[in-house]
Amino acid sequence: RNNKKTKIRLGEKLREELSHSTTTPESSTGINDKSPHPGHLKLFTPSEPLHPRRVSVMSTDFPRTIQSVQALLTGFFPDIDDFASTTNGEGDAPIISIDVRNTNSYLIPDPQPRQSPHQLVLEQKLSNRPHLLEREEQLKEVAKRITNQLEDYLGHGADGISFGIGEEKTTADDGKYSKEVEMTTTKPLAWAQLSEILTCLHSRNRLPPSLTSEDVQTVSNHVAWRWFENLRNPVLAKASMWKFADRILDSMERKVRVECERVKCNGDGSKVGQLIVRSNVGKEGLDVECEEEPLLCIYSAHDSTLIGMLCILQLEQPTEWPEYGSYLKIELIREEMDEDADAGTGEQTKVMNHWVRFSLNGEILRSTWLKDENGENAIMVPLEKLKEMIHLEHDMEEELESSGLGLKFRWNKGLIVE
Repeated sequence: RNNKKTKIRLGEKLREELSHSTTTPESSTGINDKSPHPGHLKLFTPSEPLHPRRVSVMSTDFPRTIQSVQALLTGFFPDIDDFASTTNGEGDAPIISIDVRNTNSYLIPDPQPRQSPHQLVLEQKLSNRPHLLEREEQLKEVAKRITNQLEDYLGHGADGISFGIGEEKTTADDGKYSKEVEMTTTKPLAWAQLSEILTCLHSRNRLPPSLTSEDVQTVSNHVAWRWFENLRNPVLAKASMWKFADRILDSMERKVRVECERVKCNGDGSKVGQLIVRSNVGKEGLDVECEEEPLLCIYSAHDSTLIGMLCILQLEQPTEWPEYGSYLKIELIREEMDEDADAGTGEQTKVMNHWVRFSLNGEILRSTWLKDENGENAIMVPLEKLKEMIHLEHDMEEELESSGLGLKFRWNKGLIVE
């Protein structure tokens, strides 16, 4: 119940946030008062409210993520009945569909099974690096203590479950796992599993009396650190999150390919009236019917999804790992020439470029892979360059101590090969 209320409030907060235009710092693009500037779209205004038909929603196929985005939409559209069809004075409120088809396979970095068996091998190699093993050795007793305290809360077979980047057992591990269970009185649960259980119990005020908020934070911080350490590897980041990131960028490119200026088109995107279309490809000035392209795309997923997206997009790591209800906002911003600059030509406003900006819970995240004119990490990046970065090939070689032979992982065109 508390989680539902939190998501409704988040929807209300985002609704308010998207109803105001924002300014762009000069350092992000080198833009000044005499240069082209990015235009901002107000999605929620009394005169032109965002119609539910212009919203696209996807979610992983888990009850909690579906219920979360349903609550979010309630906050977005508290008066959804106002959008009901008025044909003959009657009509029903519009329905917003939530697409969950095959989303569990690519909206999270550690689906079961993985998108490629090579990903699991690479995860294990990265997780066995000395600095990770040293950190986990330091926290081993903490994991054992918390696992023991959760014993009465666990269902049958919980100790045989493993998930998370670098923590999932393979068939080759089964024998080793069984021997370890026999040799030790307590084998701690996987870190990702501990974090999931503790976070759920803590959010509902049901932690065992012997566990504290500090224990929850310790586990959460370690899991986030562990995932960041592994997913920062570009081969693993792209092996796990490329399909999702590419889908988002494809939707942005689809909006850019055909730039439309509404003339006599309903605000809800219904196909009434004509548009003047300016296209980056093909003929300009072509009249076509209005297309119901979404203005807002929502994806409901998991904290691991956020970590994976921050890594594949090469964004700054947030100062604190966010709690439930966190959101990564990716904005597509169109840079236009000032109207005065074109006043003498009689031409329509000229589109100069398209930029992408990122923020986590309202905090702007800079891109670590691109510098602005001041030599700082860029606040906004060109869509075209971002697409190029996502498609860059990556190689990773590791010398095997036992044989001296090289083990190579390569990410190329959406695939990881060994």
